[in-house]
Amino acid sequence: MRRRWLLLIIIPLALAAVGWWGVPWLVPLPEALLRPPPASTLYLASDGTPLRHLLNEDGTRSAPPVKFADMPPVLVHALLAAEDKRFFSHGGVDLLAVARAGWDNARSGRIVSGASTIHQQLIKNTTLKSGKRGLGVKFVEALRARHLAMAWKEEDILAAYANHISFGNLMTGAATAASGYFHKPLGDLTPAEAALLAALPQSPVRLNPFRKLDTVLPRQRRILDKMHALGWLDDEQHRVAVAQPIVLQRFSGGFEAPHAVEMLRGQTTSSPVVRTTINATLQQHIETIIAQRLDALKARHVTHGAVVVIENATGAVLALAGSRDFFSDDGGQLNGAWAPHSPGSALKPFTYLIAFERGATPASIVADLPVEFSTNSGTYRPENFSLRSYGPMTYRHALGNSLNVSAVKVLDSIGGAETLLPRLRELGMSTMEENAAHYGLGLTIGNASVRLVELATAYACLARLGIFKPWTLLHDAPEDEGRRMLGENESWLIADILSDNQAREMAFGTRSVLRLPFKCAVKTGTSSTFRDNWTLGYTPEYTVGVWVGNFDNTPMQDVSGVTGAGPIFRDVMLHLHERQPATWFAQPAAITHARIDPRTGKRLTPQTPPARLSREEFFISTRLPPVAQASDYDARGRAILPREYAAWVPSNANWLGDLVTAAGTEERPQLHITNPIPGTVVILDPDIRNNGSRLLLQATGTTQPRWTCSTLELQNDGGNIFAILKPGRHEIEVRDEGGGQSERTSVIVREE
Repeated sequence: MRRRWLLLIIIPLALAAVGWWGVPWLVPLPEALLRPPPASTLYLASDGTPLRHLLNEDGTRSAPPVKFADMPPVLVHALLAAEDKRFFSHGGVDLLAVARAGWDNARSGRIVSGASTIHQQLIKNTTLKSGKRGLGVKFVEALRARHLAMAWKEEDILAAYANHISFGNLMTGAATAASGYFHKPLGDLTPAEAALLAALPQSPVRLNPFRKLDTVLPRQRRILDKMHALGWLDDEQHRVAVAQPIVLQRFSGGFEAPHAVEMLRGQTTSSPVVRTTINATLQQHIETIIAQRLDALKARHVTHGAVVVIENATGAVLALAGSRDFFSDDGGQLNGAWAPHSPGSALKPFTYLIAFERGATPASIVADLPVEFSTNSGTYRPENFSLRSYGPMTYRHALGNSLNVSAVKVLDSIGGAETLLPRLRELGMSTMEENAAHYGLGLTIGNASVRLVELATAYACLARLGIFKPWTLLHDAPEDEGRRMLGENESWLIADILSDNQAREMAFGTRSVLRLPFKCAVKTGTSSTFRDNWTLGYTPEYTVGVWVGNFDNTPMQDVSGVTGAGPIFRDVMLHLHERQPATWFAQPAAITHARIDPRTGKRLTPQTPPARLSREEFFISTRLPPVAQASDYDARGRAILPREYAAWVPSNANWLGDLVTAAGTEERPQLHITNPIPGTVVILDPDIRNNGSRLLLQATGTTQPRWTCSTLELQNDGGNIFAILKPGRHEIEVRDEGGGQSERTSVIVREE
């Protein structure tokens, strides 16, 4: 009998022991529990400020998982008080709670109480749902809970629970809930706030605090009372927690720098937390500048703009605004910093830099006179923005005043697009996919589309005096030491020219928005049909690029780089240097200076004849220009220009007046119409300013031309004569009032 009694006692105990400690090992843990909880990608500004928190594939939002050591005690105690006060002692299944729940439910005749532990809830939340949860499912969950309790440390289990559980409103995990409901990290939660979060997992939909806060407050109060009863809050802490009003601050992860985040979304990252280079405060300020400046341009049909700010030392993009408003219904989600646009004159500095590398100097002279180039598609005739000719121009003043004719001639002198195009590609401009012949000489004045961020990167190379570093939006990107792509001395000369306010006075005036209170290299660009305008510039510290235009590609109303993008550029650059004073580049040892005559580009010395016009100019010491000779001037001290200036010198376009003369002007040249050339056909284009209906009339061999046309209106604009075109065939005649010569030509005008 004694043996039977022993067996009756030992066998159940053995079976219970096997069931409690052995059988659970036969039931595997859910695979989802063995993997790190999914964390939706979180983009941060450089200082850790959230920019955007993306959603998971299931539509929820979850922060990176936290460890138990990162969970504040007040949250741990709140979760235990709400869900499982004997968490550290029951072994995964709380038998006392099971007995108590069974008794309560039996007395009531219905389910009024539950007994699931945090272990069991964690198992349930990480198990694929399949139909109803009957007793069999719950029994397996209990076995898995026991398995979990034996295999994992309690601290790891509680951390996993805090990371996997839903807190409602698409928020998974305690860290996400702290940010989403209170806009604060876990460590900053008060006992009252921690208790409110702990109250939510029981029924996230019913207890939704955003819908009705009063619904969840009674459960929050019970949790606080329980924390007090268990000794986790003293009397004073409990009193303060109960009295604290709950102030919700809905935060869905932010939506800052949206275009920058969109550019990063397609990249594969090893971490769910992506720290960017964006300066959140600077980004917000720049977006405000864009909105305010574009408001002032509404009447001139300007709807969008984009800005890129690059830190020159690293290539980091500190701010990137792709449009006026990401949520605008007129294309706000398009990215003006990435969409290709015509850069206008913004490519000219690279043409002049290559010319400097090949021996030219800022004092080299280019004849800014009408010129025609034969191309495979016909005749190419560049024109300046002002439709004027400026005669002899130093490279400094030609670039400073952004003269189209001069830039095209300089490009032609260095080998054309075949020389410039490869260099632009090396500088990161990835949109120039055609061959050099496709672009031709028009490449230097913007007939190839570029991206703002890539063009700004090329300007940043100028700002590093020729060292190229790729742009980046990733804070933790490997540091790039950079590589030399442009000459140091030549880059310094370009910076000096672009920062020279006097060099651009003829085109921009003395008080333009490009004149900053500190030295800053600046260049504007405007596409031929006013569809795009740009301003790019740099100090040693920062490079700023601005584009202004319309995403539907309609033209603006006479808005150029200096009136559209220029004011935005100025505001941004001034803001950047409010607290960090701008510096300037140290003069390289190879740079020297000399006095020149800007009419001839030649060097003046104490031995040369006194010049009526002179200025200081910088040179690479091995590339000084020739010394001026007495033969360069006539008896009145006028600079003698080559014969090609013969028609320009006596014209109204001659801004040098009596300071110049042309060789051979004592001989009377033959009267000849140079524009329009015989057989000219003009197509009126509504997308071009004035429909392209203003035709400049030009002739050589006369100082007193008199133009006539019986079928077209002729207008005198600042001494230049324009024919106002209309469809048809028209005969135009010019007569030399002083010598009696005359010549005729014809032009055919058609509508597009």
